[in-house]
Parts: sequence; structure tokens; C-alpha cells
Amino acid sequence: MALVKLIISSFAQAITSLFFIGIVMVAYMYIQRNARLEESWLGGLRNPVSTQLADVVLYGMLVGLMASFLIVLIGIAVDYNAILFIWPLAIFLMLFNQRYICFSYAGGIVSLVSLLTGWPKIDVSSLIALVGILHLMESLLIILDGYRDSLPVWIEHKEFKPVGAYLMQKVWPIPLVVLVIPQASADLASAGGVNMPDWWPLFKPQNMAQVFTLLPIVAVLGYGDIAITQLPKERTRESGIWLGIYSMAILIMAVVSSRVYYVKYLAAVSAPLFHELFIILSKREQMHGKPAFTVPWRGLRVLEVVPESPAQKMGIQRGDILFRLNGRDINSEDMLREVISQCGSFIWVDIERRGKVITLEYRDYQNAIERLGVVFVPRNTGKYFRIDEQRGIIFRLWKKIWRKFK
Repeated sequence: MALVKLIISSFAQAITSLFFIGIVMVAYMYIQRNARLEESWLGGLRNPVSTQLADVVLYGMLVGLMASFLIVLIGIAVDYNAILFIWPLAIFLMLFNQRYICFSYAGGIVSLVSLLTGWPKIDVSSLIALVGILHLMESLLIILDGYRDSLPVWIEHKEFKPVGAYLMQKVWPIPLVVLVIPQASADLASAGGVNMPDWWPLFKPQNMAQVFTLLPIVAVLGYGDIAITQLPKERTRESGIWLGIYSMAILIMAVVSSRVYYVKYLAAVSAPLFHELFIILSKREQMHGKPAFTVPWRGLRVLEVVPESPAQKMGIQRGDILFRLNGRDINSEDMLREVISQCGSFIWVDIERRGKVITLEYRDYQNAIERLGVVFVPRNTGKYFRIDEQRGIIFRLWKKIWRKFK
């Protein structure tokens, strides 16, 4: 119980720190940018920015608390100096590409430099284990929250166009409590102490100490993906499972490397290498796979259902093909608007769902039904979402300079 109180006390320091508040503001600006993109595609927001911010902060805190207990109970002690090196390096790498803010890249680089040069002097096994646990928490966040507020867009495809897709972009602020070696940060120790079992800590630092201290820190986890061959929830579940497998492999290498020295090199190289390979293969699978949301030969394919709309209330779902409204065939959005304008207070639709024809109804005798509340995959359009790498400031600046002098 005393250990639990110490962890919660340190965790409270993390969520009240100025650094955590700053990361929350970064997440807010990120959500605002996504909100502007959603307004340009859908003409409005499905969920307010404040709701989306509360969502990512809540999930980040819950997962951060879980990770904190896991780190402390297992006994993953990290040199404070390693944290001081990782954060600036992660921010620097983000200037080249936004996904490089992930600790797998900075952690791998710092570990490899330490092994090759002896500076900075850190415990590589513990640092790699911390990277593994963070990615394990990220896999959980992706499964639980990654699919929420996914943005429906349409893109050009090598075989079909347009094709419906879903853009998923998330940033979670993660408050954490980690174990640090007291020689590196004695003034940061939490008050009080607890006796631990003889096997603890699992990852014993190179300069073994008898006492460790709890340090509140803040991490940030991001997720960017696009679902073309699957629904967003299916896509995030698959991505989360594979990332979880990656995390467990990194953790196993960290455990082995704490006992077999040369495995430290393998772990340091594998952390960023396999993370990058995971992203490349995942993107290739989506771009070269069979699209799930193509234009049907008859009717209109549903890409998104607006919350609290007649379509949602009557049970229309993503992927449905609407081909008849109030007994009239529908093959374009103009035809749909024309029929709805004549419907009054009662509509029924015939849709195709997984090869079966279903009839759905909706009544509103107090108000005339003026819209269905559905985003369809357009049959013809000149507007496409361009799938680009999220290049950092340095690449964007260089691109502007090159265009100017070219």
C-alpha cells in the first residue's frame, strides 16, 4: 500500500507539471488542425474539439498510470541522463518527420551511441525496456481510441477512383512515473521508502544502487494511419496487435540484453529498425490492397453517418449501399436530394449490407425530413485527399527554399 501511495503521489506531480500542460496544449493544437481538415471535407465537426481533447487526455492518463505501475513493479530503472538526452533528440528528429518523435528512434540512437562511444553513460537494457513498455501502452491506446474521430475522405487509387478511406491521426499526452538511479537525481526523490523483494529490480543498472527514486516525467505517443482496405476499428485492432507483438519482442531483447552484453547492440538497432519496417509494411498493405469502399455499379456507398442524424437513427452503417429511397432508385446524390425534398415526415430506404437487402424506416412527424445525414463515396469528383508523409519543419522549409530558387 505504501508503494501504491508513492506511485500515485509521483503521478499527481506528473499531471500537474507545466511540461504536461504544455504537451496537452500541443495535443489541442493538433486536434484543432484536424478539426479544420474535417470542416473542409464534411462541412462541420461531428465532435467538438473540447470533447476530442478530453478523450485523448483521459486515455493518456489511464494508460500512463498503468504503465507507471508496470515500470515500478517490474523494476525498470532508467538513468536520468538518458531521459535528458532522449527528449531533445526526439524533438529534433521530429523536425525531419513528425513520426520520428517516437521514443523508439531517439532511444535506439542514444543507446547505440552509448555502446559505441561510452557516452552518454546509460543502462541500455533498461532504456530499451522503457521503449518497449511505451509501445505496449501505445498499442493499447490504438486499439481503444485510435479509431475514434477517424476522418472519411476519398483518394485516387491505381485501379479505382475515387475510393473511400479513413484518416486516423491521434496524439496522446502520457504522464509517467519511472525509476531513476539516485546518484543521477537525488534531489528528485519522492518522500518515503519501501522495501522490495530480493529479485527486484528486474533490470539491474550497470552501477547497481540499493535505493531508487520515483521520477514523474511526461511522454507523448502519436498514431497516424489510413484505412483503405478495412473499417477504422478493424484497422486499428490489427495495427495495435502487431505493435503489441513488436513491443513484446523489444521487451524480451531488453531482458536478455541485461544478462548477455552483445544483445544490447541488437536491441539498440532493432528498436528503430523494426518500428520503421512496421510502418512501411503497414502503409504498403493499405495502398496495394483491395479497397473496401469503391463506387458500386448501382446506388451510393455510405462512407460516414453523421451523429444524431436520421440515417444514424434508422440504422444505416458505414459500407452500406443505398440504392432505393421511398421506392425510387437512387444513383446520384442529386437524385437523393430530390427525393428527400418530397418525402415529408416519413422515409424508408432499401440498402445492401454484406450481400443482403435490408429495408429501414424513419419517421419525424414534428419536423420535415430535409437531409439524411450521410457522406457517400462520390461517383465523380475533382477533390482528392493526397496521402503524403507528415514531413517536419526542416523538410517543408527546404521545399519552400528549393521552389523559390528553382
